[in-house]
Amino acid sequence: MKRKEEVILVLLALVVMGAGCADQEQKESIRTLSISGQWSPNTIDPHLSGYISQRLGYVETLVGVDYEGKIIPNLAKSWEVSSDGKNWTFILREGVRFHDGTRFTAVTMKDSLERSFVKSDSVFGKIPVSAIETPDNLTLTISLDSPFPALPAYLSRAESAALAPGSYDAGGNVTKPIGTGPFIFESWKPEEEIVVVKNPDYWGQAASVDKVIYRVIPEALTRKMLLDSKEIQIAMILPPEIAEEYTEKDGYTVLQQPIARVRMIGFNTEKEPFDDKRVRQAVNYAIDREAIVTYILHGYGTTAAGLFPPNFYWANQRIAPYTYDTEKAKSLLEEAGWTDTDGDGTLDKDGRPLKITLVTYPERAELPPIAEVIEQQLRKVGFETELKVLNTDAANSLRNKGEFDIFLVGRGLLFVPDPDEIMMTDYHSNGTSIDGWGAYHWHSDRVDELIEQARTTSDTAARKELYDEVQAIVVEEAPVAYLNYYVNIDVTTSNIEGYRLHPTEYSLNLENVSIA
Repeated sequence: MKRKEEVILVLLALVVMGAGCADQEQKESIRTLSISGQWSPNTIDPHLSGYISQRLGYVETLVGVDYEGKIIPNLAKSWEVSSDGKNWTFILREGVRFHDGTRFTAVTMKDSLERSFVKSDSVFGKIPVSAIETPDNLTLTISLDSPFPALPAYLSRAESAALAPGSYDAGGNVTKPIGTGPFIFESWKPEEEIVVVKNPDYWGQAASVDKVIYRVIPEALTRKMLLDSKEIQIAMILPPEIAEEYTEKDGYTVLQQPIARVRMIGFNTEKEPFDDKRVRQAVNYAIDREAIVTYILHGYGTTAAGLFPPNFYWANQRIAPYTYDTEKAKSLLEEAGWTDTDGDGTLDKDGRPLKITLVTYPERAELPPIAEVIEQQLRKVGFETELKVLNTDAANSLRNKGEFDIFLVGRGLLFVPDPDEIMMTDYHSNGTSIDGWGAYHWHSDRVDELIEQARTTSDTAARKELYDEVQAIVVEEAPVAYLNYYVNIDVTTSNIEGYRLHPTEYSLNLENVSIA
């Protein structure tokens, strides 16, 4: 009897061991890519906030953006515009299905666009659309009140993504985004992570990895620790001083990419002292941009002259940058009536000291130390600056209430890969008068006129001349001070292949990534 029990126990042990091996093999066969960035969506509804959903590849738009920033076919395989520039016809890609198996058609695209135009009116309200029609299952037409050459660029914006009808509850709210992309949305823990899995039936290139876990880690140092422990394989947007540690470290790859983003100061032009152009110009002359790039950014980035980085078509290459000239800054401040009457080093005017507040946020790790350097540089010409470093939402809330003097920000420029969106949002008076990130409550009749003319002009070269003049005026009038252009730095473990940073941050294109 004892011998029989021993045999049974051995057999049970073998069964358990076998099951464990099978389970382990199954786990190992699932290729999971773990990545981390600092941003978390406030909602899972891509029509309200599509930045993460498009980058992770579970929703798609009519058109895409390539690595040169050009518009390319995506869910629309081609398009054309009528001779008067008012009617656009998009021919949709055949054979596309949403992740729940339903067909992608012109009607579903129309429904998605109409919903997104309402949900993200702050973006799409700039489009003079009069009607959207579906002549057949694969044709979508958009009629406009006036010519608008930037339409395809707007339709690359994530908030215009195609969603299946099954994405919504009875009230029309998105409960689970069902898109068409190479990855399928699986789960979301707010402020923690988003999980997506491979779409085996994707119409384009199928992904190599089976699952992607995007972890939300605002602190760069924590992303570094996760990378060191190999808990993640891609750490996105690391500050230069951290990234440099990996340049000669075995087992890692450092990737860098100049992107369409500028670090800049926005002035509160509604109140003293920055309601005076001379004071705004003085700040421009008081900032040593080279020192910031060298000592804070460790050489990752270039000093800025105008709005767009010079490697992008829309940049005005003729703009001369503000030089570092403290004597010029002091002279302008004196012209504006600011002098040091009591010899304490802080300028004053009519008994009021030149005290200002500088607001910024730490989610972009380099901004607080840049703010500290600016505080020191402004002190040399007579400013006394109080720094306020708050999280992004709190900082932006102060900005929108006008409770600031200087706002230091990293501003994305070509989420819509055409100047119209950034110009209308940040420099046209319709945009500067409301919440945002650009010039604060600043107005120029000439700038408004130029932007309005550019948005209805079909000739690309003519549009560029108009935008060049806008950029020159903005630099001269200085409602903002451009500091430097971004270089994004991501670090991966060396077994990651195919990962590439995008110059407009349009997509991570993780379907191209494999784990060696």
